[in-house]
Amino acid sequence: MTNDSIDSEILSQEQWAIELLSRETHTAIAKVQEVFLTEYKKLAINAHIKSYLPLLTSNSVRVILDAQNAGYARVSATPP
Repeated sequence: MTNDSIDSEILSQEQWAIELLSRETHTAIAKVQEVFLTEYKKLAINAHIKSYLPLLTSNSVRVILDAQNAGYARVSATPP
């Protein structure tokens, strides 16, 4: 399998989680997919129990996106 097909498979299997993260964090699905794949791959390297990867990845992505969105909100709220 190539990386693209592996990425597509991960995104397909976790589409519900990605859509939920997108809604909860008010982030575009494409951005959530990008962050999700990056975090999934990082966590998979040392994962002993692969069945927990989606949950651990979702938690990690939520934290990352919330932090990014908080930074954007802070910048946009700053008066000129």
